[in-house]
Order: sequence, then structure tokens, then C-alpha cells
Amino acid sequence: MSEIQLRQRVRQRDRLVAQVASNGADLRSDLLDALKRGDMGAAEAALQRNDTKVRTLAEELRIYQAELHAQADELQQSRERTEQALSRFTTLFLGMPVASMLVSFNGEVIEHNGQAERLFAMQRQTMSARLLFRMVDSQQYQQRVRPAFHQARALGSITLDEVGFVAEDGRRFIGEMHLSTLPGDDETPQFAMAVIDRTEHIEDVRALRETTEALRVREAFLADTARLARIGGWEYDIECATMRWSSHLRRVFELSEHEPATLERTLQLCTPDGHAALSGALHAAKPGQAPFDFELDMHDAHGRALRVRVVGHAELGDDGPVVIGMFQDITAQAQARRQIGELTERLSVANDAGGIGVWDWDLQHGELYLDGRMRELTGFGDDVAPSDLCAALAGCLHAEDAPVFVDAVHHAVEACTAFGIELRLAPGPGGERWLHLAGRAHVEGGPAPRTVRLVGCAWDTTDEHQQARLLAAKQAAESANRAKTVFLSRVSHELRTPLNAILGFSQLMRLEAEAGDLVVKPYRVAMVEDAARHLLELVNELLNVSGIESGQLALKRVALDLRPLVRDCLQMIAAQAAEMQLTMDDRCSDGPPLLVLADPLRTKEVLLNLLSNAAKYNRTGGRITVSARHFAGSVELTVADTGRGLSEQQLAELFQPFSRAGAECSGIPGSGMGLYFSKRVVEAMGGRIEVESVAGERTAFTVALDEVPLHGAPGERL
Repeated sequence: MSEIQLRQRVRQRDRLVAQVASNGADLRSDLLDALKRGDMGAAEAALQRNDTKVRTLAEELRIYQAELHAQADELQQSRERTEQALSRFTTLFLGMPVASMLVSFNGEVIEHNGQAERLFAMQRQTMSARLLFRMVDSQQYQQRVRPAFHQARALGSITLDEVGFVAEDGRRFIGEMHLSTLPGDDETPQFAMAVIDRTEHIEDVRALRETTEALRVREAFLADTARLARIGGWEYDIECATMRWSSHLRRVFELSEHEPATLERTLQLCTPDGHAALSGALHAAKPGQAPFDFELDMHDAHGRALRVRVVGHAELGDDGPVVIGMFQDITAQAQARRQIGELTERLSVANDAGGIGVWDWDLQHGELYLDGRMRELTGFGDDVAPSDLCAALAGCLHAEDAPVFVDAVHHAVEACTAFGIELRLAPGPGGERWLHLAGRAHVEGGPAPRTVRLVGCAWDTTDEHQQARLLAAKQAAESANRAKTVFLSRVSHELRTPLNAILGFSQLMRLEAEAGDLVVKPYRVAMVEDAARHLLELVNELLNVSGIESGQLALKRVALDLRPLVRDCLQMIAAQAAEMQLTMDDRCSDGPPLLVLADPLRTKEVLLNLLSNAAKYNRTGGRITVSARHFAGSVELTVADTGRGLSEQQLAELFQPFSRAGAECSGIPGSGMGLYFSKRVVEAMGGRIEVESVAGERTAFTVALDEVPLHGAPGERL
């Protein structure tokens, strides 16, 4: 009988006792009523009824008492058995080889064994209760462990894999948790929990999975490599004379899966020379010897020629010596080697024929290669070249060209580009020599590309430079000859015009004299005189130009003040300016001295020529302005007019001999030699002459001559 049933029996006994007390009260009440009425029969009947009830209740109490004694004995025996079972359970619980704990439904750890104490690094003395949620990863406790208590309560037991636990010393580990519901009160159930540390096991499993995956990837990689490299493996048992082929070998030679692998079939795929080489290598192979590696000619199952590399070695197997090796189809590589060899030979022939030297600079490893021709061009000979291209060639180049070469190389390296440059070699006994150096950068890709190699060539261009100089001299001579022809044509035209006038009037005067009616006409004599003067002026200008070009024109550079020169020239064109009603603005004469180094006579001729043109080609009522300034060590004298100006095309032809810039048919006298002569004279004195013009508005000529230093403010407009 269980403890619950025993309690029920006790409660039934208590009800019987209460019933006896109730019967006594009822009997007393009946007796009092009967005595009050004086009915003794009723009183006696009440006593008899009470006696019957008392006997019945006494019998029931005796029976219940006997049952209670028996049940108490049984309960005592059950308690003893329970205590023995509990003792055995406690011994088993404490001695279990895994961490075990007694846990309440709310997660409080009631009891634990030594394994749990060691696994969770539990402190022996602690004032606070141990709660399971502190011993399990917080996220897993809410998502997995807490629901497991409800499942274990419903199912009796449950197991969780890979639960994250946290020991009291902070160590984390992964374990397996077994949770079982203990028999007892259903309202406050308790659970037996066992924890097995699976960290090493899980790590081993993970490592095994990773190793398996890595092995699978490696096998796939090797398979892809064998397929791409066209490699097939084989194994030959020397004693049994049997052979094995890999699936890759069958694909290389296009052999079917059903064709048996034999040495005879393998040798049939070789040419006669290859048959002897492979057979000899197999029979000569011994364990411990160096592997063999050679190439031979073979063909596949369909007769297509193959170039094959054979690699193999002998080793001791379980059943005796075996030869393990592989065949690699290198047909494409052999063809490429042959083509490269042919191209290299052609390039070598071309380089030798063209005198081209080759260089290769490996920036990563600091290595520089110069071929024989390059060493000959740079004068290295058999000396060991430096590892730096710039250091190697800078000493072979002209001192002025070496920095240019270094800059070009550095720019090619930094910009990852090509370069080509003409350089002079260092002076030698053979005279000036030129070298053309060209190179190209080889770039290593990535987020930040960089140059890893420079490859290039060089060749001697001395003959080309000499030919270029000869060609330039020839072209200059031809140009000078053409210019001379044009010049003579123009000179003849310019000379013919006044001569024709002189001859015409002379013939008229002669004819009139022969006819006897010669009358001297002043206008004819004046025209002859004007033509003669023009002819004399033209001849003088031609002689001056000829003197300049031949270097025979005497020029004397002395310190000259331009102010009085300007005043004199303005006075000389005053009458011409008055005819055109021109205003002359002299901004120089009243300023500080304008001292220059120049020839006084020639400078006056130039200034007079510019002022005369400003007057002739000006508009009626216009203005002539003469100004000067100090600028950059020179004095700039400017003659400006308000005439019709010049177009771009006229400016381009302005300083040519006999060029009048479109005024040939204007009726304005002139030979077209004045500006040409002025430019040559100014340049002969070390100066320059410039022109600025706006068509229809103005023209300004500026003559710049070397300044004689004075204390003043250079650049000030005077």
C-alpha cells in the first residue's frame, strides 16, 4: 500500500470516530426527550439502537485498526526500501563518470557530483543558489534548454546536442545534455541532468569535415589540373608484368573504358624510337634510383601524333617493386617551343642585320640583362653590368643627355608606359654618336598596378642624324637658291620700272631732237630725275642688304641716346605729315635719357623708315605716336599710327624683300625693301623688331635695343 492510500485509510478512521461521537450526542438527545415524556420504552429502544450502532462502529474500528497496523508495517518496509534505493542512487549519482546534477523545474541546481564540480569549475562554498541559466549560453538557454524541461516533463527524458556551456571560471565548451524527469510530486518536479563535454569530439568532427572537404577540393583541383595539363597516371608491376591506367590517361590517348590496360598496348602507342626508350626505362627502373624524365613521340588511339613527357620512378609495393609514373601531352608546348625558337632565330637575324641591341631590366629582383650587341653599343664589352638600368647607361651617355634618359626611364616606371628617346653617347675618338633607346613597361595588375620589368632595345642612329643634317643643309641650300631666284626676279622687276621710265623719256627726247623740234619739257626731266633717284635708292638698299648678308656692312655699337634721334627724324617727315594733316605725338624727347648700344647712322635709317611708313600709310587727319620704355635690359621704342592696319596674311609677308603688304597698286611710292632692311639691321645690332596691327584701326612697330644701364625704374612707360 502506498503512502497515499494509507493516508486515505486514516481519514476514514477519523470519520468513524466522529460518527461515534455524533451517535452519542443523538442518544443523549433521544434519552432526554424520552425521560421528559416519561416514556421508558422509547428510552430503552434508543439505548438498544445506540448499542447496535456502537457495536457496528467498534467492529469497523477494529478492522480499520488492524488494516492501519498492517499498512504502517508495509509503509515502514517501503521507506526502508526507498532509503536503500536512494542510497544506491546517491552512490551511483556521485560516482557517475559524467557530470550529473539534480535540477529543479525552475533551473536551480539542487545537487551535483564531483564530475560536474570539476567540469563547471564549481566553488565549494557559495552563498547563492546555482542557476542553470548562468551555466548555459544565454541564447541557447532560452531557445533550447528551457523548452527541453517542458518536453522532458511530458516525455520523461530528452537529449540536446551541441549545447554551449559556461563554467564558473569563464571557460566555454560544447556539450551533450541528457535531461530525465524524476518520479515525485507533479507540482514541483525534479530532473536528473547529465552533461558530457563534447568539445574535443566536435572539434575533431569539424576538423574531419574540413579535412574531408579540403581533400575533396584538392582532388577536384588535381583532377582539373590533370585535365587541363593533359596528364594521365599509370602503374606497372614489374614482377607480374601488369599495368594500370588512370581515367585521365585514357582521355589523353582517347582510349575506351573497356580496353584493357597492358604494357603491350602502351608501347603500341609509341613510335619506334619511343618504344625503345619507354621499354628501356621501365626495365632499368630500380627502387631507390633517381626518377626518369624524358620526352618521346607517341600517338593516340586514332593515330593523331602527340609529343609526350614521361616521368616515373620505381618503389617497393606490397607485392613487390612497381613503377609509378605519368604521361603528359606536351604537343602544344612543343609546338610553341619550336615556334619560339624560330621567332628567336628570326629576331636574332633581324637584330644582327639592323644592329639592334636588346636589354631587359627586372625591377623585382634587381637584375639587368644586356645582349652582346647592346654591350657593344654601350661599350660594356664583357664587363658585368650594374643591376640598375639608369646606373648602367648613364655613364655611357653624353653628360647633357644622361639626366634626360634617367627622367624618361623613371616616368615610364611610374606611369607604367613605354618610352623612346634619341640620346648622344659620351664623346669618343670616333666623333659624335647617337643612340635610340626604346622600352616598354611590364605591369603587374591589381588595385595598384606597378611596373615589374622594363624591356627594350637600342640601335645606333649616328648615320641617320648625319643624313638628317645633310638633308637639312641640302634643303637650306635649295631654299636659299629659290629665294635668290625670287629675289633676282623681284630686283629685275623693280629695276626695270625706273629704267623703262628713263629709257622712255630719253627716247622721246632723242626722237624730238632728230625731228628738229626739241623743246626741253621740265616735267619730263623731273620724271627722269625721279626715276633715277628711285633707281639710286633701290640700288643703295640692295647694296646695304647685300652688305648685311655678306657681313661687310660696317656697324658700330656705341652708347646712343634715342631722344635727339627721334626729334630729328620727326622734323624730317614734318612736311610729309603736314600734307596728310597728321598729328605727331612725341612722348620720348622730354623724358629721361634712352641710352642704347647701337649704330647711330643705321638706327636713324631704321627710325626714319618706320616714321615715313607711318606717315605714308596713315589716314588723313590721323596720328603718329612715338613712345619708349625700359624692359628686361632693353629699351623698346614704338612707332604707332592710326592707319588702315594689316591683315594676318599681310603680317606674315611683311618683312620679305619687295613686299609692300598690298600697297603695290595704291599709288603710294615705295620699293618694299625698307622693312626688310630695317629688320636685318636691327637684328645685326643685337636687337629685335616686332609689329602689332589691327586691320582698319592701327599699326605699331616696336624696336628693342640693348640698354646702357642707368639708375631708374625699368619697365616705366616714357
